[in-house]
Amino acid sequence: MADDMEEILADLFAQQIVEREAWLRSFGMTPYTSPGDYNMSRVKEKRAEFEEETTLQVDKLPSCEKMAGKVTVSFKQHLNALKQDCLTSLNWRGACNQVRYAIQQNNIEKMIVLGLSSLFSYTTEYTFWQYEMAFILAIFELTNQRAQNKKTQTPALYFLDPEFCTADYFLLSDLGGQIVEHPEAFVNLIDERTLVFAKCIPLVVYFGDLLQTSPAVCISTKLNNVIIEQSLPAATEGALYLQAKTNDLGPDFNIRSVGNKFMEKRKSAELHEVMHHLHTSIPDSENNLLTTMSVFWLASEEESDNVRQAKQVGSLGKKAKKWLESL
Repeated sequence: MADDMEEILADLFAQQIVEREAWLRSFGMTPYTSPGDYNMSRVKEKRAEFEEETTLQVDKLPSCEKMAGKVTVSFKQHLNALKQDCLTSLNWRGACNQVRYAIQQNNIEKMIVLGLSSLFSYTTEYTFWQYEMAFILAIFELTNQRAQNKKTQTPALYFLDPEFCTADYFLLSDLGGQIVEHPEAFVNLIDERTLVFAKCIPLVVYFGDLLQTSPAVCISTKLNNVIIEQSLPAATEGALYLQAKTNDLGPDFNIRSVGNKFMEKRKSAELHEVMHHLHTSIPDSENNLLTTMSVFWLASEEESDNVRQAKQVGSLGKKAKKWLESL
């Protein structure tokens, strides 16, 4: 039974790899599949089957270091079309408007994307990757629009992921981004004029690095229950479990305190309304691109004043109601 399951998984991985390679090749890009812990002989078999079924010539794949994946005009046009869909369609409008509002409250000079994953890795779900990248590029366009309207510095775009290969460097550079390494991003780049997009990054990095850099806007795993309900969200509980099992965060690292301090001057909103039915066989809750994401932003003085005024009006309303009821 175990051998059968191993065969099924090897066959599934091989099929996914060949499909991804074909998708990249359809845009004129050079696929790169590094030898990993999966069955490369099975991958070669699937490539041969694919060549027979599609009558396409499958070139010998070069190593990433020798020939990086190029970015064609058609691929840029493809991503640009998805980006425009993010900015204009009803499906995305709620999330983009919420992010736009958060950006308007701050002066953003840099946008840093953490944990995007390598498009050239076999573990990457390329169908989701393209929509996630389109959303990232849409957010970056919003930061540029804000800078133009306020006549402030044009923002820069950075990417960080330890899994990036040479092909990713060419790809992201051609899309207007720069590659940075850890810990440079947290030591020299992220501050109160930075927007961070961080999805599925390790909890050690999330609590040990990201939250303590205090970015102006952060689109990341949910954390908005830390202050509101005085109970820890899943991310915090996961970090506490990790702390108990490993020495990565250290026994004296106060995870709850880091979360509370991060939320002190921030507002938050969930982005779960963005639904993309990319796979009809998968339930909506697991098929949602931003199902675990929220946007957090530093509240401006004007925004804080508006909140205080709203609370005062609400308080006066209750007092008036009590007075009327006493007559």
